[in-house]
Amino acid sequence: MGWIFLIIYVVGWHFGMYLLFKKAGLTPWKALIPFNSTWVIVNACNIRKIWFWLQFIPIAGQFITLWITIIFLMNFGRFSLLDHTLAVLVPFAYLPYAANSTDTRWI
Repeated sequence: MGWIFLIIYVVGWHFGMYLLFKKAGLTPWKALIPFNSTWVIVNACNIRKIWFWLQFIPIAGQFITLWITIIFLMNFGRFSLLDHTLAVLVPFAYLPYAANSTDTRWI
């Protein structure tokens, strides 16, 4: 059962990022390559490059990757605590929702 949830989580996250990349005017297929997607996000959002490398630290890197995802969503005008919470807890559902929402625009 855990494997099914993991597959849904990973596929949904990548699908949502694919749609968000397309909406941001970035090359969408780059969202499907695991570390390349965060490198593209770091460059697009003008985050310091050290954050990309810090995501390779065990355990802490997972939280840094989530933070990079939240910064990416903030560039779409998603600033509320609810937006951040949903992006962390249920990204497989929230990222595609945010990408298909009409009020989501790249800032």
